[in-house]
Amino acid sequence: MAGNHALQEQSPAEIVQEMATAMEAMAMQDDWERVEDIAVRLRAAVMQVPEYERRSLLLAVRHSTEKVHAAAEKARDKVTDKLSALRRGRDAAEAYKSTY
Repeated sequence: MAGNHALQEQSPAEIVQEMATAMEAMAMQDDWERVEDIAVRLRAAVMQVPEYERRSLLLAVRHSTEKVHAAAEKARDKVTDKLSALRRGRDAAEAYKSTY
């Protein structure tokens, strides 16, 4: 219950900042399902922030999103490299089979 009470005391801007930080952390851990979940909820949370606070908050969220994007590109590159290695291995196995 104390955790719920703490959430109620946070401003909408603080909630958005925590969500953006959590999204970055999940991206660094390659937990892309949770990143996606947070990203969806983050959009709705931003709309709860008063307009006069949104500009600076959106700049911070944009910075977090850029970090998440960079982590996603790294993860994609890793997967691409692994797929290439698998393909080379498969091609080598096929070449070996056809020579013997």
